[in-house]
Amino acid sequence: MLTVLTSPQFFPEKQYIFHVLFQEILGLQYQLFEQPGLQQYHISLPNGATLLVDDHFAALENVPPNVTNIAGKVPHPFEPTENIIGIFGRSHLAISAQKIECGLDLFASTFFMLTRWEENAPAALDKHGRFPASKSLAFQADFLHRPVVNEWAELIWQMLLRLGWNQARTPRQFKMSVSCDVDHPRLWWNIGDRFRTLGGALFKRFDFKEIGYFNRNFMLSKKDPYDIFGEWMTLFEQINIVAQFNFMGKRPRKSDSWYPIEHPFVTNLIQKIAQRGHNIGFHPSYEAFESQEVFDAELASLQALCPKRITAGRQHFLRFVAPGTWRMWQAAGLTEDSTLGYPEAEGFRCGICHDYPVFDVKTREMLPLREKPLIAMDVTLALYRKYTPAEAAEKLAQLRREVEKYGGEFTLLWHNSSWNTPLWESWKHVFLDFIAPPQRNSRGTFVPRLV
Repeated sequence: MLTVLTSPQFFPEKQYIFHVLFQEILGLQYQLFEQPGLQQYHISLPNGATLLVDDHFAALENVPPNVTNIAGKVPHPFEPTENIIGIFGRSHLAISAQKIECGLDLFASTFFMLTRWEENAPAALDKHGRFPASKSLAFQADFLHRPVVNEWAELIWQMLLRLGWNQARTPRQFKMSVSCDVDHPRLWWNIGDRFRTLGGALFKRFDFKEIGYFNRNFMLSKKDPYDIFGEWMTLFEQINIVAQFNFMGKRPRKSDSWYPIEHPFVTNLIQKIAQRGHNIGFHPSYEAFESQEVFDAELASLQALCPKRITAGRQHFLRFVAPGTWRMWQAAGLTEDSTLGYPEAEGFRCGICHDYPVFDVKTREMLPLREKPLIAMDVTLALYRKYTPAEAAEKLAQLRREVEKYGGEFTLLWHNSSWNTPLWESWKHVFLDFIAPPQRNSRGTFVPRLV
């Protein structure tokens, strides 16, 4: 067992971070004790060796830190071609047989990323009240594409190994997590909606390609362009993915992305999804962002239609404020949120590539709620970033390699409305090839998908 000594300052925060890094990620047995006057974390191994890590938790009081003053990129001591991102501390690393001294405060840095500490500082929010990716340290210092918390955990593990640690760590395996935020279960609810789509294409958008697309594919069919749930579930089941479909609750008709959740199509759809073993999640509306009352009412209306208890979901428009949004989810009895990705940039907003317990920086306690950060979504790639499908596929592949390296969980959001439209037609293969790469049979030819 490891023995960890640290100063009493920020002790609840340190308890939380050691829980995440040592217990959850690495699976290490340890004891954490307070000792006044220490300026380093003293981590003692059973063989008498010691890992000393500088304690810069007090620097968290300066929010946000100046990007030019962060420790920056430090050469990796065990991987010569790599570097270490540092947020707090100094660029110092000394290694001997019985002692390693690390100047980077990997623990304060982890706390900064997981709690979204920088989002508590006054900042220029976007028009939807969201903290922009461009204001984040990870974006400005160019490490949003790296799961730095996992990198720091790995560095700790490597330092312990160098000092003679010989116990096994918690094994992790890569997992694909696919979710769909159902903002619009259908494009057309009646015959009039079909003609309104054509009218909008003709008189508002002057888009004759759109008119031709819908005429060729859907106007003479009973099939709705957004009703792709059956074929998606067949695909997911073929590749052993349990998907999550996040539905909105009952709201006033004037609400953003309104749809009648008590309509037979919606109620039957929810039942079918549950019957086929996939998950129904909650998608709090735009209006529920800062109202526990609205949040709870919407959740109750959705739960009334769902045969299974709803435990997870994601905020509409990714509207989030730390720690207030997490408090709402906890107060409602939910156990997992998956909001924390940036709408305008793919990557690791929380610096981690799997779920983790959240911490309330106001009450200074770990909550019984887990965050499963969103890594990428369709709208980010196509509309915010304006990637071509080929560029998006490469970005997703790069991020996936990072997640696979640490046995993480790649959380991907793809809307059902981002499928059967002229814009999204050329993006289908990006989604399909990412979650289910084409397979070759024994003769070397590709096996077609069911979808």
